[in-house]
Amino acid sequence: MPIQRYWILTARKLNGEATPEELSELAALSAQQEEEQRTAAALEQIWQQETPGISVTEEQRLLALLETHIPELAEAPSNVPFPRRRYLTLAAMVLTLLITIGYFFFAHPHKKNGIHEIVANRGTRSQVTLPDGTLVWLNAGSKLVYNDEYGVHRRFLQLEGEACFDVARQADIPFEIQVKDATIRVLGTVFNVRAYRDEPNIETSLISGSVQLEYRQEDALHKALVKPGQKITLIRREGTAIFTARWDSLWHNQQQAVTEIAWKDNTLSFDKEKFSSLATRLERWYNITVVFEQSQLKALEFSGSIKGEQMNEVMTVLSRSSGQFSWHYNQASRVLKISTK
Repeated sequence: MPIQRYWILTARKLNGEATPEELSELAALSAQQEEEQRTAAALEQIWQQETPGISVTEEQRLLALLETHIPELAEAPSNVPFPRRRYLTLAAMVLTLLITIGYFFFAHPHKKNGIHEIVANRGTRSQVTLPDGTLVWLNAGSKLVYNDEYGVHRRFLQLEGEACFDVARQADIPFEIQVKDATIRVLGTVFNVRAYRDEPNIETSLISGSVQLEYRQEDALHKALVKPGQKITLIRREGTAIFTARWDSLWHNQQQAVTEIAWKDNTLSFDKEKFSSLATRLERWYNITVVFEQSQLKALEFSGSIKGEQMNEVMTVLSRSSGQFSWHYNQASRVLKISTK
């Protein structure tokens, strides 16, 4: 294996200088030997991390150390052809980087935080208890991310999709959720957040406690306090990170079921919801593709709730209640077709 060429191409890739042809060549070289490929993967990870600077004296010490590992470096004449000298220089840089990074991690082990991802893929829903005792229900097609510092000085999460939270109360450690271009802050409460990547708006529904949303409104940062029984929808201005807020009531009495959190109990609930929006939810719930044979069917509206796991049951209820469409599901392709009767 032409190891010299391999490391030169690896260095060019890490620097973002490699051409498509060089990347293809590197892939071919990598396939020839597994060990170099694993080493290159480790180097690429290290390359992306911050390292502390070193003095000239320290650099000379490390280069001297390098010469004990690569004797050719000390013996190489000054008139070595460019590729050879470039390879040796890169080798020195790599070893120096490895030694420095190793020292940095051993001296500051708390800086390397593990990242935790909780994912509910399409067709699934998940429930998890966070380290502080907070309960989280994740709807289909959602992801929650936090790191090892969660609960130390603050409780910070990143959410993509929809989740319902029952937050453990810790008055001295705020609870924050980053959703796209907005931040939600609470102390102890039950609320639902909907912020899917493919949907422009952000919805927050508060069941109990208190929630503060922080978002950009025109040219200023705006903070909105949500009270129990309220739902706030942040409507994004197209092509911007600017929102306008719409407020709705979740219930007229405390005994009324809350449509926004029914999904966590395996109930599909909807209130004057257009078929197009409902179809998007069905796609996530059952990991299917919904195709409308006639576009006017998308405007049909539905109200009610259906408890159950089977898609056939849901579609049968919707079809009978509407009386305006029929449906056919291809299990092999996972495509649900909806057409007029």
